[in-house]
Amino acid sequence: MKKFLIEYVSIIGYSVTGLIFGLAFFLILFNFYHAKEVSETYVKNENYVDVYTRNKGLLEQVKNNIAGFDANNFRGHPAQTDLLSMKSRIDMCVSSFETSKANDIFTKKEVSVLDVYNLLTHYQSDIVNDCVTMQLYSLKNYTGSLASFESVRPFIENNAMVLTNDLDYVKRSLQNNSSFGFSSEYDKINIFNLTRDSYTRIENSYQNSVNLLVNVSEWFKKAVGGAV
Repeated sequence: MKKFLIEYVSIIGYSVTGLIFGLAFFLILFNFYHAKEVSETYVKNENYVDVYTRNKGLLEQVKNNIAGFDANNFRGHPAQTDLLSMKSRIDMCVSSFETSKANDIFTKKEVSVLDVYNLLTHYQSDIVNDCVTMQLYSLKNYTGSLASFESVRPFIENNAMVLTNDLDYVKRSLQNNSSFGFSSEYDKINIFNLTRDSYTRIENSYQNSVNLLVNVSEWFKKAVGGAV
């Protein structure tokens, strides 16, 4: 009887071990399949110019717009400290654009869905959060001596909300289209289209971010010169 029980337990043990190895093999195969799937790339047009390179000139324009303010020699109105604070915020924004890890993906010749997700993460963190939200949108409560700021405040607030909502939409699209089974050819086409469309939408958002910063710097230049 004892020998029978030992053999019975052994059979169960071997069966469980076999099931575990079978499940492990399936998961390895499943993960390999999806790793290959998410590495499928969207190849950009041969005449394509990445959005980062295309906007370098605008970022230089922003730098030039704020370079005209010299805190050591400024004797006009409004308060020197307010202008210095505004200049610092705009300068930090330029730095966010220039040092963003998103630029490494923008300058690729082809991108995968994983690249797009990483691009979304870096762009949202480095530019939308660090620049648009922390440096610009936070000015919604500004009560300093720059009375003309009221003319640009609604523009900043509206654009900040649009950029945030746009990125939330892209993130939901990427997450909702994650597949948990072996995909058909139709699913692969959807992944390709999602990669292309999401990448294009982030590019448009980046362009709008640059335009927002240019407009703020143009207002700053006029405020320094007393034109507003």
